[in-house]
Amino acid sequence: MKICFITNYLPGYHKHAGGAEQAILRMEKIARENRFETCFITLPFTKEPADKKNVYPAPVIEKYFGFLGRYIEILKWYAWQFDPVSYSAIKEILKKEKPDIINLGNFQFLTFSAVMAAKKAGIPAALFIYDYWYFCPLTTLYDYNDKICRKFHGSYCVQCLPKTMSFVQKLLLSVRKRIIDKYLKEIDKFLVLSESSKSILSDYGINKERIEVIRLPLAEGFVKDGPVGKADNILFMGWLQKRKGLHILLDAMLEVWKKFPKVKLTIVAQKAKWEKEYEQIIESKLKNLPEGRYEFITGQKSAEEVKQLMAEAGIIAVPEQWENMSPLIITEAMLMGKAVVASNIGGIPEFIENKKDGMLAKHDSPQDFAQKIIYLLENKQEAETIRANASRKISGMLSKEKISKEYARVMAQFCYN
Repeated sequence: MKICFITNYLPGYHKHAGGAEQAILRMEKIARENRFETCFITLPFTKEPADKKNVYPAPVIEKYFGFLGRYIEILKWYAWQFDPVSYSAIKEILKKEKPDIINLGNFQFLTFSAVMAAKKAGIPAALFIYDYWYFCPLTTLYDYNDKICRKFHGSYCVQCLPKTMSFVQKLLLSVRKRIIDKYLKEIDKFLVLSESSKSILSDYGINKERIEVIRLPLAEGFVKDGPVGKADNILFMGWLQKRKGLHILLDAMLEVWKKFPKVKLTIVAQKAKWEKEYEQIIESKLKNLPEGRYEFITGQKSAEEVKQLMAEAGIIAVPEQWENMSPLIITEAMLMGKAVVASNIGGIPEFIENKKDGMLAKHDSPQDFAQKIIYLLENKQEAETIRANASRKISGMLSKEKISKEYARVMAQFCYN
């Protein structure tokens, strides 16, 4: 059986790559370990890869329009989901590789042309849900009032988006659901990372029989019960986006430093598209922090750099503001025996039991985050127990053998249908 993985970006091939791309890499490895043949289709490479074997860059229509290409990207994000250039390229790649199924990660810029090319060839499609772009233009189901949203996409989403060309935005948003729903009907299986995510898709109207929960396997190289790190070193690592909640953590730290002035905060943030306004908010907040107590690092980090940064930390802060189904940093930190302080939202409570193997805080409350961090700093012995429990729990819950067996079971269904 051969599986073709389709994703906008891929680590090692693109400068822009995050948790969703790491996730698709892990699942491809699981596929190979189950003796499936694999290949990838991505956007054109933005860095010179060490190995191009079985990774195909598919051209997109933007490249023919120069500076106007940026506006085509925006159109794709909002509603235009058939790129004739990528369709032709992907159709030829699929004809050459002859996969039995495609597995889709985040692929908005390749567009649903990828799915239609597969369907034209009679190839079924399974879609990994790594965010909620398919139901929300912000990807987060988190509205302009900073509240969880279940209205899903529609013209009213204009209230949550940049205040430019609102009429055009509203027009695109008014047809967005109809367009995307048409393509979602072509998806044979939706693969989600948590029960929370499954319930969101069900609320949207997707039949539960088309949804499978397949959790992400643990990353290699993140050692069980790894280096303890310094208890008073706190690490934040994530995109520079409101949904990742850095603003909540920065406000919380002002309270933490009142009681523990020697605590060090390390921020590792990667800039994201169309987030200039949020970057300015963070810059303003950083100016109000006491000097010498934090380090702000930007840019993409290698896997080894990530491991080192996590090894040096005692506490990992994950102040998610959206219903993230399964943040990679949480499972990696738990495996390494770190104390995680995370938002009590989305799929996170499926991994963390408060005060037993981590700390859960109200997602939009800097005060609650501060209290949970202070609790760990004040109760060293309990913090050590939490760290040990976290490592033990996650290594069993996300064992590669368990997830590999489940993934193989779902993929095997397509051999007989």
